[in-house]
Amino acid sequence: MLDPVAAVLTLDFDDTIITGNLTRALFERFAEPAWRDHAAAYSRGEISVEQYNARAFDAVPVSVTREEIAAFAVAEAEVRPGFHELLDWAHWNDWLVVVVSNGLDIAVDAVLDHLGVERVARHAGRTRAGYRWRVRFYSPRGIEIEEGFKLAYASSLRATGDFVAYVGDGASDVDAARLAPVVFARDTLLARLKDERPRVYAFETFHDVIAVLNREAAGWLASFSSTTAAEG
Repeated sequence: MLDPVAAVLTLDFDDTIITGNLTRALFERFAEPAWRDHAAAYSRGEISVEQYNARAFDAVPVSVTREEIAAFAVAEAEVRPGFHELLDWAHWNDWLVVVVSNGLDIAVDAVLDHLGVERVARHAGRTRAGYRWRVRFYSPRGIEIEEGFKLAYASSLRATGDFVAYVGDGASDVDAARLAPVVFARDTLLARLKDERPRVYAFETFHDVIAVLNREAAGWLASFSSTTAAEG
């Protein structure tokens, strides 16, 4: 009998779990005007998304409290329909849900905790306040990195032999999603991968994701287990 593989559903946060870009909204609300220079540099491809977020967050005055930022995040975030149902599906079908976001833990944690999903694993930029606000990104091995945050976690999951279904929307998801055998995509991610990979599924709500999982997930895992066993 084949050993079962671990099945992991990896979710992006901004524009995926929630319908807008909360990280940008935080900068627009709290950061000094210089953050827009960093946004422009990112748009021109001169810096990574991690570098952009770190530099823009540095423009938030330390007088802005953690409580203010968390409260704004909770008030601003609009959750994509079907999110709780997707978590329920994962629970009852023994899938692990992991949130990996280039955003800020101060916002991601506030929103997920407010939604009552404290037990969902999440990885995001780690924030702290000193003389200024700071955010740093760490790989699964605890090494500080300035680019490829999502890719680092995708690579780690692949190295452990887990079966990963990746759910995302943007350019920063592309390299990480390419390591997953199944991708649920919207917007830029969908445009980039739809003609490149066989198992790329468009979605607008998480009900779309659940429908595909109900139809296909058992077959994916059976095939993946057989292939993994043969390679071993």
